[in-house]
Amino acid sequence: MWRRKEWKPFLFGLFGVFLGALIVYQTLNRTPRALNWPVVSIAKKVDPSVVIVLNKQNDQGQLQTKGIGSGVILNRQGDIVTNYHVVANAHALIVVLSNGQRYHAQIVGEDPPTDLAVIRIHANHLRPIEFASSRTIEPGELVVAIGNALGLSHTVTTGIISAKDRVMFRDGWEYHLIQTDAAINPGNSGGALVNAQGQLIGINASKIAQTGVEGIGLPIPDLGIVAA
Repeated sequence: MWRRKEWKPFLFGLFGVFLGALIVYQTLNRTPRALNWPVVSIAKKVDPSVVIVLNKQNDQGQLQTKGIGSGVILNRQGDIVTNYHVVANAHALIVVLSNGQRYHAQIVGEDPPTDLAVIRIHANHLRPIEFASSRTIEPGELVVAIGNALGLSHTVTTGIISAKDRVMFRDGWEYHLIQTDAAINPGNSGGALVNAQGQLIGINASKIAQTGVEGIGLPIPDLGIVAA
């Protein structure tokens, strides 16, 4: 029969085993979330503010989807920013929300030189995106791109700011763009580039696609363009 003094080391040892097992269990269950942070929370925050934009055109008397892009909800009134080339020549525009609901959209503003357009839908309970000034970004800063890459809805890619004021020239205009290595593919056009707080800093528009070139995406910041 064990004496009382002999029970104490046993109880302390048993308590230590249980405590160690609990720490290991919690560590194993928290590690995946810790490794994914903060992109998981960013994606969950931004996803409802990103939409699919379908460009439908008349083809032999029937409306056919001729292009697909992305858009970002600006306000609860239903204004959505996207790229001009996403909506160009459309006979009808369909916006698909993150919950799958579809709405007809109308163009309310467009600016081909900047490749930006604003379309509008009439819907309830929209989730506008939060904004941040692209003037505050710095090279090396974490960014997340969300859009409909190759028609795969709400694709999330990550990267960094490679340059904050990359100057490009086209058709007599001087463009001041963000450079990022976050993957941007066809269908991402018009989608959101956000910072680590899930705030919009740019609209994904284009990338340099050449053999041997990788990781050069050029979103449009809120700085706009200046005539050359």
